[in-house]
Amino acid sequence: MRPHHVAIAAVLLCDILPSAALPQARRALTADDYARAERALGPAINRLVTGFPVRPTWLPDGRAWYSVSTRSGFEFVVVDPRRRTRTAAFDHARLAAALATALGQRVTGDSLPLLSLGLSPDGRQLSSLVSADAGYNAIVKCDLTAYHCTAAKSTRRDAPPSSILSPDSTRAVFIRNNNLWMTDLTSGTETPLTTDGVEDFGYATNNAGWVKSDEPVVTWSPDSRKIATFQHDGRGVSRMYLVRTQVGAPELDAWRYPLPGDSVIFRIQRVVIDVSGPTPQMVRLQMPPDAHRSTVSDHVACGGKICDLLWYPDASGVAFVSS
Repeated sequence: MRPHHVAIAAVLLCDILPSAALPQARRALTADDYARAERALGPAINRLVTGFPVRPTWLPDGRAWYSVSTRSGFEFVVVDPRRRTRTAAFDHARLAAALATALGQRVTGDSLPLLSLGLSPDGRQLSSLVSADAGYNAIVKCDLTAYHCTAAKSTRRDAPPSSILSPDSTRAVFIRNNNLWMTDLTSGTETPLTTDGVEDFGYATNNAGWVKSDEPVVTWSPDSRKIATFQHDGRGVSRMYLVRTQVGAPELDAWRYPLPGDSVIFRIQRVVIDVSGPTPQMVRLQMPPDAHRSTVSDHVACGGKICDLLWYPDASGVAFVSS
């Protein structure tokens, strides 16, 4: 009788399991499926969020300007902390018309091609580096009373890859062989700002472990004469490894990454570099190294600048949070 019972059980199982145990055929994705997913990506939904500001830039007179997103593009805003005012930096439509005449190209008030912004204390004069449709940058000067602009082709070279531009757009800094370098965008001259950087102890290193970049982490002073940065100490910190699969041999990527159980994490030794003279002068702040973290995250980079650090408007000093 035992074989008979086993046979019955087997028949019952075969009758029940096929629909549950066998893999189901997956529905093929269509072009409409991909189009629906694409509508949820950043380029499509960013325009639904307005009022998003870009990190402000301080002017020598104590005011600050920044751009803020609108429904159709962005606008420039000036804030005066002393007077507690927030106003549009200028008449965007009239400035667009003046720039269009000076550049010989179409310009709209919600997408002004300004790469920098210099405003006179009385708000009547504007100077800026702008992006021209012909493929070059131009220096424009505008009278914000009559809204008349003049433009001259810029002789400045393009900034090197992975570099941070000075507020006046005349110089840029970048990392080379663990040291910080500066290039003059008019003459093309390159100058080492530091010389003692070594592997795992380099300057302006942009690495929190979980995120990293080739761009340096620096904060220029408003007058473009000084740089606040740090020497990044990753010695003794663990390494993270990533193997990239590809045709042929795999590629190994390794970098410092603080991991649970490490006795040390990244440390930063803060420095200030004066680049106003013929020879850069570096001052190392006389204080213990800070842990690589800020009040906003465990990274010290905030949009290419150092988190929790600001220069005085007259560039006479720098204030920061030591954590």
